[in-house]
Amino acid sequence: MGCEIKECSILFSDIYGYKYLIQNFESSEVANLLDEYFQLMINAVYEYKQNLDQQIELAGIRNSIVAVFSSSIAVENHAWLAVQTAMQMCKRLADFNQRRQTENKPAIKIGIGINSDLILSGQKGSTKRMEFTAIGEGVSIAYYLEGLSKQYGCDIVLSKNTYEKCADRVWVRELDVIRMRNNKTPVPIYEILGLRSDPLSSDQEQILELYHKGREFYLNRQFANAMGEFARVRKINAHDQAAGLLLQRCQKLIKNPPADDWDGAWSITGEQ
Repeated sequence: MGCEIKECSILFSDIYGYKYLIQNFESSEVANLLDEYFQLMINAVYEYKQNLDQQIELAGIRNSIVAVFSSSIAVENHAWLAVQTAMQMCKRLADFNQRRQTENKPAIKIGIGINSDLILSGQKGSTKRMEFTAIGEGVSIAYYLEGLSKQYGCDIVLSKNTYEKCADRVWVRELDVIRMRNNKTPVPIYEILGLRSDPLSSDQEQILELYHKGREFYLNRQFANAMGEFARVRKINAHDQAAGLLLQRCQKLIKNPPADDWDGAWSITGEQ
């Protein structure tokens, strides 16, 4: 089989702090942890799709799961399937960590990035060995979104392409507009807050409103006003990493104002 261009949703997931694990725990303990963790995550993926491209480096720093929805079989609601999978992965991880804590073992944390785009996908290889391949800028964006989840302190980060395909089903917070490496087009990114079938808490509603106001001030170059809104977010949730990140950025932009042609997008290759 050859490759063809298809619209897909790509999910990247990675374990935070893998280097810390391999430096501070016995290799057998880390191996057992990863075996159980990956089995849980793979089962979550297989609830919603039949094709999985999994990257696992037990001896490396980086350990990830890659799932491509609508790769070999056309699936119209691939974005929603990817989002459901991500939320199921987070739920299973929470249960997994709760069990570990009862055994006095450290919890682990993951980040997830999802993007929907046209990619080149299919089977490549010899007649004796065939491997699934997914290539394209859309794949790279999903990879970068997973990395951004760490910077913004979010479990799941979506691209605009993915969010728009399931906007009526999920609560989100627009985190930022970023410009990725080798890509001049700004990309809005979103944090999943929950399903629209479940109401947001009072604190979540307040944070959403204040953060949105802060973003409006930020994009209009009113950085001092933006800082006030982000500070109010931090009063409600002192651990809101996204608000803290924007606070620091506003301080820098007040000291060093952006150029006249600044469009509000932040380059992920620069200092965050």
